[in-house]
Amino acid sequence: MILKGLITLIIFVIAPFLLGVLVTNFLEKEKNNLLFAILIGYLVEFAICELISVPMIFLGRSFNFLFVTYILIIGILMIASIIVNRNNFKEMFFTIVKNLKNVPKLLSIICIILVVFQIYMFVVYTHIDDDDAFYIGSITTTLQTNTLYKYSPTTGATSGEHMDLRYKLAPFPLFMAIVSKLINMHPDIVSHIIFPIFMLPVIYSMYYLLAKEFFNEDIKSSLIFVIIINILNMFSGYSVRTISAFLLFRIWQGKAILANLMMPAIVLFILKANKNDYKFIYCILIIILTLASNITTTMAIGLIPIEIAVIFFVLEFSDFKFKRFFINMGKAIICAMPSLIYGLIYFL
Repeated sequence: MILKGLITLIIFVIAPFLLGVLVTNFLEKEKNNLLFAILIGYLVEFAICELISVPMIFLGRSFNFLFVTYILIIGILMIASIIVNRNNFKEMFFTIVKNLKNVPKLLSIICIILVVFQIYMFVVYTHIDDDDAFYIGSITTTLQTNTLYKYSPTTGATSGEHMDLRYKLAPFPLFMAIVSKLINMHPDIVSHIIFPIFMLPVIYSMYYLLAKEFFNEDIKSSLIFVIIINILNMFSGYSVRTISAFLLFRIWQGKAILANLMMPAIVLFILKANKNDYKFIYCILIIILTLASNITTTMAIGLIPIEIAVIFFVLEFSDFKFKRFFINMGKAIICAMPSLIYGLIYFL
């Protein structure tokens, strides 16, 4: 159990942190931002899994081949991050400690209590969703057969719903299968308990970062915003179709990740890109996010480019400059390119 606990911390905390600071090292304003680094790290994990798993599905590779390839890539990037940031970790630590002193204590405690309460409900009163017959079944089938979308998770046949292109282009269950194999724990436990424990704080951290963009780095207003989001989520169970229901009932499913993490994060990233005139590194961040979104569900293929376009036009027309508009529009199209490419694959 101790070993499994250590592996879990490496997967959900240390690996995202190291992957994130490898990217934020090139962002002067975000260089010592722990929450932003961990968010980026998760996106990098999702993006790499999407990038290598889709070709392997079509080529008929084994799950073990995907598993080893993914672990090697993540391992190399983690080592590279340690080397690149070896002189920055100390500065980052002291910056985080310094920033914590300026955080309103009462509001922070309220935020933590609300998030911990939701995690407690996940762990103790876990929700069994009807869609788990496919999603958890897909993870279990992958691990048991050492194949990638070859057998139906419901019937075991080689023909069935698993052959739909919409599942092959968005193989989030394969990411969960990799995590389950690493921890050596049943996919049901990983999905219903382990994954929510770490994913909920990441999602609320993203909302905090987004609020800081809205309120010009005002920490107090940002924390109040997060508290309001927490309360709205906890009292949005009037339908099983709300974003909050997807967050608190079945966050382990890809479509829930798209609605609660990816789409709000697009707003955050484009706001940052717009403030920095769509510099290259910020465009790279949006491309990573777009690619990471595609692993969750094929709905991202259509929704993410639309969201990028809407936010882009709103921001540009609020301060319209002719030359800048067309230059930045080209950059925005490039940022949406991963979804556009997957869209072409889907339709053609």
